[in-house]
Amino acid sequence: MANFFRRKPAAPAADESTPVAAEPKPRRRDFSELQPDPDKIGISGSVPFVRLPDPATLFADRAERLIAVAPGHPLEAYLRFVAAIARAQATLQAKGPPATPPDAADLALRSEHGMPPLSRHSLEADTGFDACLLGLLDAVDLATAPEASQAARETLRAASPADRLDLALQVFEGALPMDRIAECVFVAAALQIRLAEQAARLDTKVLKPVADGVCPCCGGAPVASVIVAWTPADKARYLSCSLCGTFWNHVRIRCTACGAGEGVSYYGLDEVSKDVQVETCTTCHSYIKHLHQHRAPTLDPVADDIAAYGLDLKIAEEGFRRAGLNLLFVI
Repeated sequence: MANFFRRKPAAPAADESTPVAAEPKPRRRDFSELQPDPDKIGISGSVPFVRLPDPATLFADRAERLIAVAPGHPLEAYLRFVAAIARAQATLQAKGPPATPPDAADLALRSEHGMPPLSRHSLEADTGFDACLLGLLDAVDLATAPEASQAARETLRAASPADRLDLALQVFEGALPMDRIAECVFVAAALQIRLAEQAARLDTKVLKPVADGVCPCCGGAPVASVIVAWTPADKARYLSCSLCGTFWNHVRIRCTACGAGEGVSYYGLDEVSKDVQVETCTTCHSYIKHLHQHRAPTLDPVADDIAAYGLDLKIAEEGFRRAGLNLLFVI
């Protein structure tokens, strides 16, 4: 049986590297017993609010991490499938052409009203999106992929440009049609290429917090919470966008879904990784993966979210729902 361990939020401290002790006998937790002391670490003058993606390395690094964690994993076949997608993303990103820049007037208007600069209008105006999606379908190696993925590729190829754009807009807005979920994986991968390119060109000085769990660049949901080791943000907490790959600073030990600071705790499975946990909130009963990248620099939000699927299964037994979103692993 899995050894499911709990860690209370620590007293105020910048480093969360204290080892987590495993309990001898797993049992269902009474979450009402937890009395955390939230660490009120927010955005300081020395910690950048956002870190924009680097499209030139984002997808290649992700593919490398997926291949590294795949051997012997219960989800090895799927990890290799996503690695093939990431390699195709890297190929398409390198080939270009770059995504169409957002309209300057629309950017100014959205900034004035505190909205993310990238929107569905950015996608509709990106004349190269459909070519990027079709190029991705050609580039991805599906030799060992399940039949459903191969069928989804052919369905997308046969669809009209208008239908492909309509599906992309649904994925962008988080309204994934369950009857086309296999197609959504490919569409999401193409969106990630184009949005990462658009986000990388934004001016960080004009980006503002939008809401809990909302990317300040594109409005996407986070894949995971990450404790980073960048200079000057060492051991600060960031959320990683599921769409454009932007990292944005978030207060430590505060729910990413509802903003509550009470009832936040951390859980892990010792056979998964001591560097990957789930952060739970008893206020809204949500959870998100929590990656200690400052201890394990090769951790990738998308790759290690999939690799730590055992945590999703276990924490769901406790009645928590997923707050994060991994568009390449919709569960």
